[in-house]
Amino acid sequence: MTPTERPGSRPAAVTQGLLLTAGPVEEVADWAARGVVPVVVAPLGERTVLVPQDRPAVRAPYDDAATLCAARPAPVRAAPTLGCWLIGERAVLTVQSRHRRRQVSWVVWDPEHGVLRPPGIERASARPVVAAAGGGSRAELTAMLAELHHPPVRLLQAVLDILGLPGAHLLAAPRAAQDLPGARVLLPDRREVGYFEDAVRDAVLLRRELGAEV
Repeated sequence: MTPTERPGSRPAAVTQGLLLTAGPVEEVADWAARGVVPVVVAPLGERTVLVPQDRPAVRAPYDDAATLCAARPAPVRAAPTLGCWLIGERAVLTVQSRHRRRQVSWVVWDPEHGVLRPPGIERASARPVVAAAGGGSRAELTAMLAELHHPPVRLLQAVLDILGLPGAHLLAAPRAAQDLPGARVLLPDRREVGYFEDAVRDAVLLRRELGAEV
């Protein structure tokens, strides 16, 4: 389960969000090319950044690029990773550490309620976020996440500033990622889309069969 947008909302054509990884550009690009979301992968400072560019090439309810990118574990060599995502009306941070590389943990922030505790996901505290960033003030991050009534994109930009990480401008203008030096635009491969849809269909059938046996 992942934190999704509120009922009735629809994702924008260009999803706001980014993933900063410690992995080399080529490896991150190879991994991204096996996904179902159009993205840009580029070097950015000492990191590699991945920025979604459009909706996924799959059908609803899996057509939210931010949720798909946020929930997808990155390759082992890319850890640690830190994601900043706008999912519905909420700001979301995702973290993968070197110690739990295939496990994505989450910070979900709502402008009316602050940090939430959604069921069914691994929640992250400020400590692993700062560790994944490689710097920044845990006290400042905790104080920032305790504030309310900020636009979610501004909250995420402030978090990147506190952590001393690049890419804040890409949250407001994701298309600008295509102009980064060394940027690669990666579109979903039809075979990968087919694999994804087959896996979804098999999972739905399995749930139905298990439900029928209860």
